[in-house]
Amino acid sequence: MKQYLLTLFCLCVSMIALAQQKTITGTVIDTRHEPVIGASVLEKGTSNGTITNLDGEYSLKVSPGATLVFSYIGYKTQEIRVSANTNINVTLAEDAEQLQEVVVVGYGVQKKSSLTGSVASVSSKEIVKQLSSNVASTLQGRTPGVDILQQAGVAGADVNIIIRGAASFGATEPLYVIDGAFSNSGLSSLNPNDIESIEVLKDGAAAAIYGSRAANGVVLITTKRGKSGKPVIEIDGSYAFQTPTNIPDFLNATQWREFANNVADNSGIAHAPENDNPTYPDTNTDWAKEWIQYAPMWNLNASISGGGENSTFSTSLGYLDQTGMTIYSDYKRYNFRVNSSYKKGIFSLSENIAITHRDKTPTTAFNISLPTLPIYDSEGRFFSGGGDYYINPEDGKAQNKIAPLHYTDRYNKVTDIIGAITAQLDLWDGLKYKFSFSGNYSNSHNYTHTPEYYTKWNEDGTPDQDYGSPKNSISESRGEEFTYTIDNLLTYNKTFSGHSIDALVGTSWMREYNRNMSLATINDLGGTEITGFSSVDGKISASDSNAALLSFFARLNYDYKDRYLLSASIRRDESSKFYKDNRVGYFPSVSAGWNAHQESWFANPVVSKLKIRASYGELGANFLSPYNFDAIAYGPIPYTLGGVRYTSGRAAYLKSRELKWETAKTTDIGLELGFLNNDLTVQVDYFVKKNVDLLAQIDLNLSSGQIFEINSSREKPYVNSASVKNTGWEFLVNYRKQLTKDFSIDATLNLSTLKNEVLSLGDNVQPITSGAMSSSFSDSPSITKPGEAIGSFYGYKINGFDADGNFIFADTDNNGSVDANDKVILGNPIPDFSYGLNLTMSYKDFDLTMFFQGVQGNEIFNQKKYTYYFDYSNNCVTDVLNAWTKNNQNTNIPIMKTQNTDGGNSLPSEFYIEDGSYFRCKNLQLGYNFPKSILNKISFNKLRVYAGVQNLFTITNYSGYDPEVSSNALFSRGIDSASYPNARTFTFGFNASF
Repeated sequence: MKQYLLTLFCLCVSMIALAQQKTITGTVIDTRHEPVIGASVLEKGTSNGTITNLDGEYSLKVSPGATLVFSYIGYKTQEIRVSANTNINVTLAEDAEQLQEVVVVGYGVQKKSSLTGSVASVSSKEIVKQLSSNVASTLQGRTPGVDILQQAGVAGADVNIIIRGAASFGATEPLYVIDGAFSNSGLSSLNPNDIESIEVLKDGAAAAIYGSRAANGVVLITTKRGKSGKPVIEIDGSYAFQTPTNIPDFLNATQWREFANNVADNSGIAHAPENDNPTYPDTNTDWAKEWIQYAPMWNLNASISGGGENSTFSTSLGYLDQTGMTIYSDYKRYNFRVNSSYKKGIFSLSENIAITHRDKTPTTAFNISLPTLPIYDSEGRFFSGGGDYYINPEDGKAQNKIAPLHYTDRYNKVTDIIGAITAQLDLWDGLKYKFSFSGNYSNSHNYTHTPEYYTKWNEDGTPDQDYGSPKNSISESRGEEFTYTIDNLLTYNKTFSGHSIDALVGTSWMREYNRNMSLATINDLGGTEITGFSSVDGKISASDSNAALLSFFARLNYDYKDRYLLSASIRRDESSKFYKDNRVGYFPSVSAGWNAHQESWFANPVVSKLKIRASYGELGANFLSPYNFDAIAYGPIPYTLGGVRYTSGRAAYLKSRELKWETAKTTDIGLELGFLNNDLTVQVDYFVKKNVDLLAQIDLNLSSGQIFEINSSREKPYVNSASVKNTGWEFLVNYRKQLTKDFSIDATLNLSTLKNEVLSLGDNVQPITSGAMSSSFSDSPSITKPGEAIGSFYGYKINGFDADGNFIFADTDNNGSVDANDKVILGNPIPDFSYGLNLTMSYKDFDLTMFFQGVQGNEIFNQKKYTYYFDYSNNCVTDVLNAWTKNNQNTNIPIMKTQNTDGGNSLPSEFYIEDGSYFRCKNLQLGYNFPKSILNKISFNKLRVYAGVQNLFTITNYSGYDPEVSSNALFSRGIDSASYPNARTFTFGFNASF
């Protein structure tokens, strides 16, 4: 009876307690109003808890007066006391320290707190807010030490990334690794919406595990993978239109005729007949407007992801359609990606594969013809003028420059397939074996067909054979590139008594195959078809090559209580591109760090983080074609013997069995600080990067007694000779704070400096010159020599004008005459510093992103001035009206005369040098997130709409099209020969998931 009463009493008490409990419901979101899936909701002091579902929703019964603890990895924990309200919605703020707790490094991941190398991270949230046909362009200004060189506003333009400055005379782009697979096409094939994160390995220690492939740094891309739970469908779409940021002011027809006659008078020649008695007096063609077209851009992406207990999947489709800003140009990209994973016991398997097809109609040059030339004649046919339109009739024929684009069929098509399959076995506590097979296949097809056409007719109605294309022509090229890599890895990870060890040993086997074929043919059979190779002028060429790389590598990371950090790695590479005696290279690295804030004695209410780190690493480079150590003789080879020059045979390549690895040696010292519980973080790096034994194709001096030229149509010989040094500072400041319940801010400022210096070109090696002013004369405006930066600008100083209005070039060597020996360094294209500012603010359901970027202290060689001031076969800018005359001597523009075309005042000089500094609003975007009350009615998890503009404004003193000049070749960087403006892009779009 007593036992029965006791049981009854306990049951009553339990029922009373249960009756007093209340059910709390709510939603957990982040500062961007996106649901936080899997967030922990726990009744403090108990084991009573739950997690949020795919909509961020939760429901939990708790005791009266309980305190709920909301937490999720990467976010700051919140505690809220339960009151009478049974609905508690929470916004979790990101934790700057935890959010990047784990970063992707070579062959694995690592805690950010234990990193001893220089690694920069860019999240997908930053990338997708800037619409671009190439992911690489969205990285500009977002991380210090990373320079982006792009081709203005060209549709589907290639983009080059340079990390911590160019220090090699070969390839300067980094190694690209996408989900463990090496990419041959950089980032151009990637769909930005597929990206989860991007890590940039900048110093030798961080990149050394990749050895000879990482001399220019490494860019690691991780794409999105599925998560366990019900499937999630995401759709993103946008529409944009592009307009030129800047077009110079050109002369109209009346101004041109007056200007042209003045030039003729200054040159002592007769006026062009069409300028005194025009055939079409009312013609005033604005060629800039004729070239520009309405340029929309469509972007649509869809994905589905999900998974079960042991497997996950993610599949996505993407489509981009970009119309070029100039007529007859466009770009299309199609993306498909599948990522999946499976785990059962000690075995796991994952794969990723992506297929991209790019279809591009090449961008047309922005050719500005004479305003006195009509586009069509009176019968509606394309019109070309004769020599009567030129200031100097001997300069040629005034060809219609739109006609060939109208008649020509041309395209560039590229298909990329990249992927990897990885199998892993958990062998023992902390010991794992991983096998990976990855590959990248690329197929390109370039085609141009120009049929017979004419743009000028004789009086009898027959076509003038000198105008148009009297012959039918076709050119076509195809290329295939296939690279595969087989990796075998053993990893061991163990923590004991405060000691943590992360060790890796592995082997890698890589093969690469390249095959190319090109054909060009012309016939005079008429019509629009190539009928065969009879009566044909043609050329066929082909190449086939392969190479291999065998590697062994090891890495050890150690830390003690997350205070004292040590890392070391070694890689041995053996490359088939070198002769057998020089094929092996060893590339070591060592780095250390100290998390002082983890010390027991460290207690500072302001400084929450203090980390010091240092690293040293060596990396290799083999930027060679596969057979450079063998000569291919097929004709006369010039050589010097006893001061007399002889010929004996001819070679496509000289035998270079002495070639060895180029080596990049990098030292990095870093400081990381956190303030106010890491709401404010500061990172500072100083680096020294020295490349020695550079693999360079260079001319040797005759006095060296060596062969200095093979054949002008063939490659120069490779030698190990030069050395280059880069030094610089990098600063990164971030402030991230949930200031109120409804308002948050995230601001990141980065700044970097770079000094580039050529230490040596080697014995008996001539300075490297690059570029040509025009087809009329080949004086080079760029030089690379010891003591100066790569591609420094080289020309004449100007000491005013003579009595006839010509430049007086300085006699710098004081020998009484001016010649090429008087050319001096006029500047270089490397900025004193580069910077970027990214500001994101969120208020309730609205978010605003502003991104500013700029450079300071670099020079630009505005070579386009030659075309617009001295090449009178094209229209000129209105600034020529301010040229020197007897009545206008207060100017910096010399007298206009035909002698300028092939030298004289147009020689490379200070006239072309301009300040390239600029400050630009790179991206501005305003978004609105629909609240949950609306989403529930339409069965959406998320719906965001936005509007934005890229390149909204630019502050600069540069007079050309755009201070982000289009030349990205190593030795001619900063030489602006562009005929294409940059694009200002207005975008409207949405992001939805359900």
